[in-house]
Amino acid sequence: MGKKSSKNRIKFSYPRGNFPRLCLIGNSNVGKSSLTRLLLSHPKWYKSKVGKTAGSTIRLTIINDPALNYHVIDLPGFGRMVRLDRSSEGRVQDQILRYIQLDQKNIFLMLIVISLDRLESELEKWFFQNQETIPLSIELVQFMINLNIPCLLVLNKVDKLNSYKLAIVKEKLNTALNEFDINVNNDTSSSQGLIGIIETSTKTNKGIKALKQIINSHASKIDLSKYDSRNKLMDLPPINQKELVRKK
Repeated sequence: MGKKSSKNRIKFSYPRGNFPRLCLIGNSNVGKSSLTRLLLSHPKWYKSKVGKTAGSTIRLTIINDPALNYHVIDLPGFGRMVRLDRSSEGRVQDQILRYIQLDQKNIFLMLIVISLDRLESELEKWFFQNQETIPLSIELVQFMINLNIPCLLVLNKVDKLNSYKLAIVKEKLNTALNEFDINVNNDTSSSQGLIGIIETSTKTNKGIKALKQIINSHASKIDLSKYDSRNKLMDLPPINQKELVRKK
């Protein structure tokens, strides 16, 4: 029997209706799924397997935590996906960006998760050693700013670096941000641009409490009367089908 096409194994379900969403995006294997669990009221509710291999998760995971007044969306990772061929990787990444564009008005905060132990090599390869390319982390920030989606850089796995190395990596990050004219608001309550940079570790829980406080600050401003009723969302079409429904 022939091997099934990787195209058929790609699962990408769009959310339904209009509802506030907190999204997590970043490269593969940066700790998004582990971080997602810690942001829920009951981490054990998130039963998605945490990928131990880079690119092992290819689902857009929509988490409906009843204790939160928003959905949490763990987006598939960018970069090498071990279960997909190169063309399928591109399709998944295109779908991620398409989802964000379709749902931008509902995304009240985007967490751009970066693995600190890989950030320096990313910046060196795609910025310091080649001025013609853009590091993915920087490109994602630019993408969110262009869509008017407030974003927060989450520098994860801080436990893997000592203070000296951490200072060097942060200095290089600031250099790259300045080069691309990206200003850090340093106002985590802002609803525009790159609102801040926070260091976290899902292993030691460093920065998790502070991250939750930032998210809660944004979530507290949500007026649910402007959105679809939560208990009727499943009766509505996925957001990528709305236009098709109108044409019928």
